[in-house]
Amino acid sequence: MSQTTTLTGGCLCGAVRYRADATATLPYMCHCSDCRRWGGGPAHYAIVVAAREVAIEGAPRVHVVTAESGREVARYFCGGCGGHLMTSPWPEATRYSLKAGTLDDPALYQPEHEIWVRSRVAWCDANPEAARHEAGFPGPVAIG
Repeated sequence: MSQTTTLTGGCLCGAVRYRADATATLPYMCHCSDCRRWGGGPAHYAIVVAAREVAIEGAPRVHVVTAESGREVARYFCGGCGGHLMTSPWPEATRYSLKAGTLDDPALYQPEHEIWVRSRVAWCDANPEAARHEAGFPGPVAIG
């Protein structure tokens, strides 16, 4: 991607909003059990962008957990409505995974990767053109 993509979104009540003027994005689906439980769906649908390209308005709350990968992950949500917004590595938030359902224009999301496919729910629709990885991404995420 050679141009800037602007992604805007926020929580249900509008108390927390974000804007990302992203020079690179990584849209993906995560099928791990942690993401399914956190998001309440068959997968976590998100777009990775560099943290330095994201401006957040409002004050999201943060809950830090240890993911199935063994890494610490911060989950950001609105303290008012409880809407899930994004995740990031912890403690260094070098990038954010913006939840696709929080985008003002969800048509901007089209997954290019599926991770933790070994945990995929059989009835979950997938993008047949997405790269599939049995566990996490096979190497460092180059964004952020």
